[in-house]
Amino acid sequence: MLRSLIVGVVTSLTLLSHGAEQPPSSVSPSRDGTTWETNGIITPLDQDMRNFYIRNNAGTIEVQLKEGVEVGLQARVQRHGAWESGTLIPEFRTAETLSIAIPTEVYAKVAFKDLKAAERVIGKRDLSGGRVHFSPLADHLPTAEEPWLSGKVVKYLPHNVKVISVDGKEYRLSTKGHDNAEIVIGAFEIADIKPFEQQAFVRGEMIGDVFHADEVTLRPLPIKKEDPALGRYLFIGDSISGNYDRALRQALKGKLNIIHPPTNCGPSAKGLANMGQWLGPYDVEGKGWDIISFNFGHWDSGNNKKDYQANLEAIIAILRKTGAKLIYVTTCPIPKGYPIAPDPDKHELGPDQAPKRKSGTMEKYINPWALEVMARHPDIAICDQHSLIKSEAFYRTWHTKAGNTEGKGNEYGDLHIPQLLAEPVGRQLGRLVLDMLGRENESLHPADIPERDLTPERQRPATKGMDVDDFLDLLANDERLRAYHKRPSH
Repeated sequence: MLRSLIVGVVTSLTLLSHGAEQPPSSVSPSRDGTTWETNGIITPLDQDMRNFYIRNNAGTIEVQLKEGVEVGLQARVQRHGAWESGTLIPEFRTAETLSIAIPTEVYAKVAFKDLKAAERVIGKRDLSGGRVHFSPLADHLPTAEEPWLSGKVVKYLPHNVKVISVDGKEYRLSTKGHDNAEIVIGAFEIADIKPFEQQAFVRGEMIGDVFHADEVTLRPLPIKKEDPALGRYLFIGDSISGNYDRALRQALKGKLNIIHPPTNCGPSAKGLANMGQWLGPYDVEGKGWDIISFNFGHWDSGNNKKDYQANLEAIIAILRKTGAKLIYVTTCPIPKGYPIAPDPDKHELGPDQAPKRKSGTMEKYINPWALEVMARHPDIAICDQHSLIKSEAFYRTWHTKAGNTEGKGNEYGDLHIPQLLAEPVGRQLGRLVLDMLGRENESLHPADIPERDLTPERQRPATKGMDVDDFLDLLANDERLRAYHKRPSH
């Protein structure tokens, strides 16, 4: 089957190079050049779910499963001791905890474009692009006709690395896939394919308008118990959003179902590539979004203005399809413990190239570029977290002294908003969410901060000496929070 697959890929690549019919933009050659691949949310095609559609940013693609198709799991699993434990548990919570029993004997396989490609990398310390297989595989070294390596797993190493034994010789093989997820063939069967509940990664070939799949790996979508009486709010952001997650959820407790994609949303390029999956089946009853907030900034600190703004425009176009109200969150400042960013007119690479993660990069480059885009879309509200942090006195110590360059620790923290200081920005965003939904007269749920955490003796260096009364006033004072909002004019 693999031989015919390789022939099909070569044929497709040849057709593509000669200007024949182009596949959809979301269908692309795999990194190792052995096949074509695409991914998206599964939607129904036929009654028995033998075949299906997948939907992504580029639209909908019909997927037909070939005879002998291999079906498996593609999801992050617990980081330590997962394989040794005998049970794989994906790193997110679903309505029911998903666990997959691991057979006593496990195998792994990695395919190469051709024998020359195999010989070029076979001696490397870690081979990449492999798959774990639950069904037995014979020991196999790459040949011209069958360019793959396979064997039994004899040892598990950190970072998804497996050691396989082939004819008495050991090889280290990484089994990481999209978003560093584990790829496990045989963990599922065709009968386990479920519409609207999974993201499918399919590999095979595009013939006309139909994708013919040799391999399907399923990534279960996170399913959280929701209150059907409440609206749905999706907030998109990197690890900074993880800092204010608690405060945001507390502020909107009992008011909305609040969902974050099951990943660090990273740079704008990652957002653009994954937005269709993060939005889920928003046109299905009960799965739509009432409001969405989004931010891409810190991970774009080395990006250029043209690409960054183009990514934001494309993301906005996708978000608009949901019909949700939109909020853009400005990127919080990088503290002064990092090197200072040059002014745009003094930057040796030019004013349209951000200088990477430096203090001042957000206010001199990334935020102005983002706000230029948002100015073209006056219906998108702005939650200006950057201005709140730069303006409120109790952030001053953190902003002046925090930083983590060259991997050195800092008692004042790094660029992540620490501990108590994450509370105001979470409530600031929560206030704007309710206001955008026409609920201006509705109070936020009270903050939940134990009184002992506000005592001077419990303060860490970044908040030592803070004015607690002023801090608590900001948390409860809607007008102070609204001072850092820009809402569409009606």
